[in-house]
Amino acid sequence: MSKAVTGFNQFKGRMELNAIAGAALRTFFSAYGQLLTVEAKRNAPRWKGNLRGSITFKHVGIGGFPDGIDLFSRAPYALKVHGNFNANVNLKEPWSRSKPSHVPVSELREWSRDHDISPYVVQKAIAKRGTPIIPFFKIAINNTEPEKKLLLAGTALKMETKWKAGRMTVKQ
Repeated sequence: MSKAVTGFNQFKGRMELNAIAGAALRTFFSAYGQLLTVEAKRNAPRWKGNLRGSITFKHVGIGGFPDGIDLFSRAPYALKVHGNFNANVNLKEPWSRSKPSHVPVSELREWSRDHDISPYVVQKAIAKRGTPIIPFFKIAINNTEPEKKLLLAGTALKMETKWKAGRMTVKQ
């Protein structure tokens, strides 16, 4: 009994792609991720720095080949501040607002104490008007578009140079 083994050509092509583009793409994603993180932290609201300190990124890849980055925040309230990523919101003041909702006073005590406002007044205001949505990730992506284009151009040049160097033959 025999079994044909197929897929070697695809595997070989994948390995060549990783050799040509892998390091350049990892470098691009690292640089762009750091750029986005810094810009998102700059645009995130300031209170105690918990939200800003929790903004980071991680690499996403398939079998060791870089596929992108995930930009995220570990703060549990980040989604309430940023809003739904797919929602159409203002990217500058005046900010869009969330739907009015009832927030427990226990969640507002610390913030209202730091701002010398009664937590019950804050609760009533949120129930009436909602909270401002500051889409700091979207703002960071929009603000870093020119830098991303420059990074991509440099990455393409690195990959092209590596490809050409691998295709050169020595004439005798």
